Amino acid sequence: MATPIIQPLPQTRVDQEISDVTKPDCGGDDRSPKAVSHFPENRGDQPFGGRCRIVRHLQRQKVCPMKKATSSKLRAAFSLVELLVVITIIAIIAGFAVPAVTGIMRGSALTQASQLLTDQLSMGRQLALSKNRAIEVRIYKYADPEVPGEIVATESTWKFRAFQLFEVTEAGGAVPVDKVQRFPDGVVMNSGASFSSLIAGTGQTLRAAANKDLKLPRGVEDKYKYVSFRFRQDGSTDLLATQAGGWFVTINNMNDKPAGPTVPPANFFTLQIDPVSGSTKAFRPTAG
Repeated sequence: MATPIIQPLPQTRVDQEISDVTKPDCGGDDRSPKAVSHFPENRGDQPFGGRCRIVRHLQRQKVCPMKKATSSKLRAAFSLVELLVVITIIAIIAGFAVPAVTGIMRGSALTQASQLLTDQLSMGRQLALSKNRAIEVRIYKYADPEVPGEIVATESTWKFRAFQLFEVTEAGGAVPVDKVQRFPDGVVMNSGASFSSLIAGTGQTLRAAANKDLKLPRGVEDKYKYVSFRFRQDGSTDLLATQAGGWFVTINNMNDKPAGPTVPPANFFTLQIDPVSGSTKAFRPTAG
């Protein structure tokens, strides 16, 4: 029996079939054997069996770009429930973190204020010794326009929150040594007699602005009052040595209220001044 001769397909037809297979078919089954049906199975003895394998491989690799993009978007998206869970977790964490951060910020502001006051009083005493001039310390009381509830026309709302050094001239005048030193926002001097004798002690008088040319910043201008004391040329002060309990000033955060008439807030700073030597000593509550 004569062996039948199988004629291979023309090259142009094979190329066309391969091209058709590689085009994405978005409307049907990606595994549709439409191109393979034009070729017999590859049995190893067909001259175009290699091309059949190429066609089948390309057909299996067909992927619709629109389907792939849609699938990626679906995998990347979050459901409403997932978003609500994440938001709830963030809110819970923030609820625990905010009070702790607020406490740290208040403590930091109080530390800055205490260091500022200590340094300035020490500098005032040193200037009195080095210049052989009396140095006056003025502690200012005024209403901060940026603090709710403090009214310029209502003195009972004013707070002691700034101070300044002056050099006393031979004519009896006072020349500023440095700019006004203001405590960080929220920190004030406690004006109670039990907490700050330097403000409310014997002989301490609250004076109105004596020098109208001296203006305080932040819109205060000359709408303020102050108490003062002096470092003498030998480093001592003009404070009465007989003051009961000594001379001291307490600073705290204005939102921290004292626990009683003689009990300071939980976090405070007290600076004691020796009227004879002019030296200072600091006190702060210990943790625990």
